[in-house]
Amino acid sequence: MTDKVSNSGPANSVEEMTSGAPYAPADAPFEQARRVARQWCISYNQLTAPQQRQAMLTAQLQCSGSVQIESTLQIEYALNCFIGKGSFINHNATIVDVCPIKLGNQVLIGPNCIISSAVGRTQIWPEYYPPEEAGRPVSIGHRVWIGANSTICAGVTIGDNAVIGAGSLVTHDIPANAIAYGVPATVQRKITQKTQ
Repeated sequence: MTDKVSNSGPANSVEEMTSGAPYAPADAPFEQARRVARQWCISYNQLTAPQQRQAMLTAQLQCSGSVQIESTLQIEYALNCFIGKGSFINHNATIVDVCPIKLGNQVLIGPNCIISSAVGRTQIWPEYYPPEEAGRPVSIGHRVWIGANSTICAGVTIGDNAVIGAGSLVTHDIPANAIAYGVPATVQRKITQKTQ
């Protein structure tokens, strides 16, 4: 992964921002979209009934009814998340969805994890916004397991069946069927299937 961003002109809308164009987070269209997302998160996090939580998830995010996300969830825009069937996100997740963030089927994410598509930023609070920034999409394959307190940075792709160890900072692509951990995360070994 590199920190290279789109060479197009500044974005004036959330749709243009999603393509990776640079934008000014303090500008009105982005602030309004974040305000709506914050209110959605507050409402979602207060619910305890599973059916109500599922209804809110499927209405707002691009996911199936089999996705489970625990409180307290923080999503910056709640517009660019695509979550596959049977995926589970544990408590205190932060998702900075400046650009698309795609999770495959049966992804397991431990507590206190951050997934950020904003280049160089992992916080959703206004005091962390730079004057201008851009994003790069994040793609996480099927059956990936991400350990607690890990951070997945902008532009990263994680292949199917990969395992990310707890406390890792993932700044570069991780191939399929690999175990990676560390700061920054590096591949420690490949996962091989034993035949019986």
